[in-house]
Amino acid sequence: MARSNNHQPLHLTSSVVMVRPVDFAFNEQTGLDNEFQHRPMPSEQAVISQKVMAEFEQSVQCLQTLGIEVLILEKPHTNTPLPDAIFPNNWFSTRTDGRLIIYPMKTENRRDEVQIPQLKDLLHNAGYKLAEVVDLRRQYSTEVALEGTGSLIFHHPSNHLFAALSERCQEQALTSYADEFDYQLVQFNTASAQGSPIYHTNVLMSCGEDFAVITEAVISTPGNKKVMHSLSECLNDIIIITEEQMSRNFCGNILQLIDPKGQPVIALSKSAYLGFSASQRKLLEKHGSLAICEIPSIERIGGGSTRCMLAENFLTKTKTGYLNSEVNIP
Repeated sequence: MARSNNHQPLHLTSSVVMVRPVDFAFNEQTGLDNEFQHRPMPSEQAVISQKVMAEFEQSVQCLQTLGIEVLILEKPHTNTPLPDAIFPNNWFSTRTDGRLIIYPMKTENRRDEVQIPQLKDLLHNAGYKLAEVVDLRRQYSTEVALEGTGSLIFHHPSNHLFAALSERCQEQALTSYADEFDYQLVQFNTASAQGSPIYHTNVLMSCGEDFAVITEAVISTPGNKKVMHSLSECLNDIIIITEEQMSRNFCGNILQLIDPKGQPVIALSKSAYLGFSASQRKLLEKHGSLAICEIPSIERIGGGSTRCMLAENFLTKTKTGYLNSEVNIP
């Protein structure tokens, strides 16, 4: 099979796509396997939308203040409620070779989030060149899921791909993806305190350019040894967090970016910041300025945190826009 990964991708970007949470609510469909979602009290319903919109806007401003470009994707494409649209990194990712990759989602209301023409227009209007759209949904039945950078944790400098198997990261799709894009796959199983798989890999770990945050305790034996060995080969600093830091504070759900001057930035929630110990925070700050987003309602009701809200944009900025072509990897 011909390999598609014939270039050296960047690991950090200064541009992200975010989606305004106009329909944000407790998602009944994803709540079946996301232990981190919490159903709001009936008395909260009237103010949830207002709180979440304010948290979103504060997060955008926080990132922009540190020089990160934020491209905001609106919701003009459907009247269907999209309670989890604020987490766009699950349905698409971009690559430095100009590809936009669309991923198969587990639940029906999350599949409805996909709006390729609108995303292409957003990127084009911002001056980015898009060479191809690779729609992985065409390869699998609707029962197969591989939910983007929720499931897939890349360390591009070493070409490693870390992934926890779950209902949203199924082995058939994962191994096919790693093979096609020529990644060194490190897959593993997990179990929460309740014995269930962690729904997304990016809840339990984050991989920066030269550091990682990981919840080693939830990785099942013998996979944990392989994961830790692979990380130690790639990175200088590994911050091991507890299951409580993962589940209560979302300390694993962070993302390293880079500002236009080449200085690293780490996006995380205020809950995650407070959840790290003083020594862990000190080590984290060694790898970038902290963009601290205060998003308690989004975390508690949506079951995701700052990293989930950010879809990295690795496309190249150009005056010529994009080529309007679409392919499907066989």
